[in-house]
Amino acid sequence: MGVQVGKKCRHAISRRLAESRRRLEESRISWEQAIERSQEYIPYSEEYNPGYVEFVKGFSKGSGQGFENLFVLLVEGEKGLCTDVAVNQQGTSDGSVLHAHSEDWRPSEEKNYVLLGARPRGKPSCLVLTLGGLEWVAGMNSAGLTLTGNAVYPNDTRIGVPNLMVAHRIIACRRLGEAITAAAPPHRASSLNNNICHSSGELYSVEASATDFAAINGIDGYIVHANHYIHPRMARYESLFGNEGNRSLKDGTSSVVRYNRALRLMKSQFGEITVESLKAILRDHVNRPGSICRHLDVGVPQNEKYKTNIALVLDATNLTMHLCVGNPCVGKFVEHRL
Repeated sequence: MGVQVGKKCRHAISRRLAESRRRLEESRISWEQAIERSQEYIPYSEEYNPGYVEFVKGFSKGSGQGFENLFVLLVEGEKGLCTDVAVNQQGTSDGSVLHAHSEDWRPSEEKNYVLLGARPRGKPSCLVLTLGGLEWVAGMNSAGLTLTGNAVYPNDTRIGVPNLMVAHRIIACRRLGEAITAAAPPHRASSLNNNICHSSGELYSVEASATDFAAINGIDGYIVHANHYIHPRMARYESLFGNEGNRSLKDGTSSVVRYNRALRLMKSQFGEITVESLKAILRDHVNRPGSICRHLDVGVPQNEKYKTNIALVLDATNLTMHLCVGNPCVGKFVEHRL
């Protein structure tokens, strides 16, 4: 699988590597230094998810890019911004389980997203949105599991399992409990917040840092998440709002607004939610440019200019993905079936 995907994604991964080199040079880190540092993460990755390490090795052969170069991308683990919502049979008009996600990142990356359909031997079939074919972002599998993630900013990062190793492992799971366990591996370097839903109607946000985690259950029929910790247990690991002892809203303002806006919109239509109404939430412009449908902010430095590159709605009941490339306020959603 890695060889096949690598062959098809040669150009996308070449662009991603060039961009990563440029950013590291601006940070005064040489590519050789980055490779050397990333090697420390390989033993943890091989122990946690040997299947994905094998995929990356195959991707290396197919793309012609060295494994050590590709692994820098996985360890670098850059974090975009995003807004996620999910709802089960209690809140939808037709009893389906729906799960929506917006992916906010650098506009130069918009052309690098790749949708993969796969039937791995001995694992569930899956439909996965990736960045460059290498980094698994969001998706669903034939066991009825759906996955999206939000960047969070813990203050206890360390050397260990890179957070980009986790999505592949979750999407390979057949059972919900297995997927939740996979979301918080021992010896992780840091973590994303992983939103894991199942066609039965079970909804979870697994918030984690490098050393702790909390699982938020959508007991009221929905979950909402942005880019800051929600569970009280995880508040001590939060760094988005400023350094410890000097806490301020800082870069977290957009996350707070997007979270509360999405929460209110979900509650206002609970019981009548549809795929189309979730698309409308993803198009929302309250607090623009830092809205759910994010637009470029001309007043921030170039390296902090983000926009919504991808928006999607996953239907865990009917195993379909409604995918829009670019801002959903102007783009078209296209349905893909697993």
